[in-house]
Amino acid sequence: MKKFFTLFAVAGLAFAAQANVLTIGEGLSYTSTSPICGVMADTEGTMSQTIYPASMLSEMQGGKITGVTFYTLADYFNGYDQDEEDYINFEDATVQLSFLETDEMGFTEVIAMVGATPVATTVPEYGEMTMSFVLDEPFEYTGKNLLVECKVIEAGYWGMTYFYGSSVETYNCTYYWFDDEDYEYHQGINSFVPKTTFTYEEGQAPLEQTEAPSISADTHQGVHAYFVTITPSEESDLYYRYSKENGEWSDWMLYDDVIPFEEDGYYQVEAYALANGKSESLHVACSFTVTPRTGLDELNGDKAVAGVRYFNVAGQEMKEANGMTIVVTTYTDGTVSTAKVMK
Repeated sequence: MKKFFTLFAVAGLAFAAQANVLTIGEGLSYTSTSPICGVMADTEGTMSQTIYPASMLSEMQGGKITGVTFYTLADYFNGYDQDEEDYINFEDATVQLSFLETDEMGFTEVIAMVGATPVATTVPEYGEMTMSFVLDEPFEYTGKNLLVECKVIEAGYWGMTYFYGSSVETYNCTYYWFDDEDYEYHQGINSFVPKTTFTYEEGQAPLEQTEAPSISADTHQGVHAYFVTITPSEESDLYYRYSKENGEWSDWMLYDDVIPFEEDGYYQVEAYALANGKSESLHVACSFTVTPRTGLDELNGDKAVAGVRYFNVAGQEMKEANGMTIVVTTYTDGTVSTAKVMK
């Protein structure tokens, strides 16, 4: 029966970074299950997944990952001039590297995450102290937690290899799985981050986001319309679109002035702001219903007028008609009529 070992030593997390290189997990904690199950490299399907928190990788946000290197325990002892031969001691196994950005911080149960994208393969060489991947194409890293998966896709010859990194007390960040003729299968989770060096191309720094505008929809008693106003929070261009009942949205339009909605129906209006040199703001929205006309505005006849009020298209009352004006006429019998006039 093959032996299975997972060994830990007390260590803290640390990282070292230089231009286009970021190294995670410098402590002396070591295991045979991550970044690959080094004791089971002779079994196709052997897999290990590790989730690296976004806080560890913030330096790479917006950049493109081009390579990944993991370290055996032999590499650690080599740095301390000790005679340690725990190098890569399996042969001819093809290991596939896959990435997945995720909102999950770690593993809460013993089950693999699905959906990782293969980005590279490597055949580690016997006697090497590191295992490195060069990505087929750069991987654009947007800044979430990063799941890194290593899977044996072509079995090699058996050996016993330990990789080192850092133990983590607060969450289970590594999942591993393998099977063989004796165990049938074996899976588990632990709190281990392998020492990992990412190489990457720097991307453009993310743009500062424009402050969101405010949006309102107002009407007045007797006015058969709603008036939508969008107000910027900083100097910026404003854009809006709307939908009416059927849920189909209009194209985005540049906002210039108050927008009147007079046709009966239920409306949704969405807006955002975009300042020079910044990314677009969060979207804001409002909804309202323009209710049907009563028909009384067509039944004026010879009724006496009790009063007339004037409103601009922003819904603000004016002393007299000026430009595009909403005229609200109230009659002595209590009925009201509205009309839009240009003066």
